[in-house]
Amino acid sequence: MLLTFTSIHAQNEGIESDMFASMKGSDKAAVVAVHFGTTNEDARIQSIERFNMRLREAFKQYEFREAWTSRIVIKKMQEHDIVKQTPSQLLEELRQEGFTHILLQPSNIINGTEMDYLRLEVDKFRNMKAFKDIRIGDPLLSSVDDYYKAVEAECAIYKDKKTTNVLVCHGSAKDKNTQYTMLDYVFRDSNHDNWTVATIEGFPTQAILIKHLKANGVKKVNLIPFMFVAGDHVQKDIAEDWKKALESVGIKVAKVFTKGIGEYDSFLDIYVKHAIQASKFRPYTSVEKKMISSH
Repeated sequence: MLLTFTSIHAQNEGIESDMFASMKGSDKAAVVAVHFGTTNEDARIQSIERFNMRLREAFKQYEFREAWTSRIVIKKMQEHDIVKQTPSQLLEELRQEGFTHILLQPSNIINGTEMDYLRLEVDKFRNMKAFKDIRIGDPLLSSVDDYYKAVEAECAIYKDKKTTNVLVCHGSAKDKNTQYTMLDYVFRDSNHDNWTVATIEGFPTQAILIKHLKANGVKKVNLIPFMFVAGDHVQKDIAEDWKKALESVGIKVAKVFTKGIGEYDSFLDIYVKHAIQASKFRPYTSVEKKMISSH
C-alpha cells in the first residue's frame, strides 16, 4: 500500500477526501452541531445558538440538525416541553430519512470523556454502515496551533495585564487533564505570565492554584471561565465557591467574568475551521499512521 500526499496540510490533517464532493445524485447530507446542553436559557441563546448559526452559515447548502449529549439536561428540558435528541437518536432519525453523508461538529473544549462517548456513539453507526460517510470535527483544543489561537483569543478579550487572570476550566477524567496543563504552558510560552489555569473537576485543582498563587505572592486575581456556556458552574462554582475559597486565604477576587467562550467569534472561528477540515480530510487509519511514523 502506497500513501501519497498532495500537500503538507494533508500530512498534518489526514488524507485529502472531500466528503461532500463525493456525493452522487440521490445522496443527502446533514451537518450536526453537538452540545453537552444547558438548562440556562440565556447561556443557550448566547452560546449554543450562536454556534449553530455559524455552522449553518458555513454549510448553508446542507441540512442542519442539533444533538445534546447530557441525558440529565435533556430530561430537565423535557419538563419544560423542549425536546432535544441525543446523538444516537438523531443519527437513527437521519438514517431513516435517507441521509448518506453526516458531519458532526461538537462544541467540546478538549478531547475528554464527552468526546470519547460521542465517538463511541458514532462508531456504532459507522460499524453498521448506516451512512456512506460520517465524520466528527475536532473539539476546540486539538492541534498545538489551536492552543496558541485560544490563548491569543483569551488575551484579546481580557486585557488586564496588571492582575493575575485565573482561567477556570471544567476538567475531565484524570488521564485527560494534561490538556489543561498544556494550555497553562502555552500562556507562559506566549509571554502572558499573569495567566494561570485551574480546573473545577480535574488537575490543576483549586488547592494547587491557591498554593501557586500564595507562593508567588499574588494578592489579587480575576476569575475567568473557560467553558463553552456560562451555566451553573460559572454562576455557583466560580462566582460563589471559588471566590469565597480564594478570599478566605487573603487573595482578593477583583472581578468574576461570566461569559462562556461560545459567546465570542474568535473561538467559534476555531470550531468552524475544524468542521471544514473534517469535511475535507479523512482521518488516518491505524495502519496508515503506523506507515507514516515508520518513514
